[in-house]
Amino acid sequence: MKKITYKDRVAEFIYKEIIKGNIKPKEQIKETHLSETLNISRAPIREALNELTSVGILEYRPHIGTFLTDLTADDILNAYITRGVLEGFAASISFPKLTKGDINRLYSMCDKMEMLAEKNENVKLIYLGDKFHEKLFSICGNKELVKFTKMLSMKSHLMFSKYWPKLYLPKQINERHKKIVKAIESGNPKTIEREIRNHYTETGKKIAKLKKEGV
Repeated sequence: MKKITYKDRVAEFIYKEIIKGNIKPKEQIKETHLSETLNISRAPIREALNELTSVGILEYRPHIGTFLTDLTADDILNAYITRGVLEGFAASISFPKLTKGDINRLYSMCDKMEMLAEKNENVKLIYLGDKFHEKLFSICGNKELVKFTKMLSMKSHLMFSKYWPKLYLPKQINERHKKIVKAIESGNPKTIEREIRNHYTETGKKIAKLKKEGV
């Protein structure tokens, strides 16, 4: 198991704060504030900020500081399309490794996502969605593919956390994810890849449109 470091904890804290809406686009992330809030030294904080910057979530401005990136409509659409391409391919080669028990758990996650959406439990919904999708690509056996899919996962989930109430009803969230599970059950790699690509492209287009409209 991966050892959880102070850097990981800081990155997780910042990520959750962004998802909760406590940090806004273009807002500066201050090391001193994080150090006082988390009661740790600045070294792991700098490591966490560098990691989130490399993912594209944060933006470093020399001699000024680190800020939450304000993604453009094109940034959002490109991130979602690329995420669909990577995860779609990963799932199309890894689905034979999924057991019947895995499939049942994926269906259960779909129902739970609907329940969380109904209760407006944003953070739990995002994390469960992340767990659902990671199950599809994390077992593909390609470390580079997993790495870059996870990076895009973080960016896409931040956008989804902000806009999802304007995108889909709770029942639609359930149905959209069940379509992916059914595609996996079909055993057809092309069907799986196409369904996952469509899943992300549809959402990316919706969010990009809202971004352009200034919502």
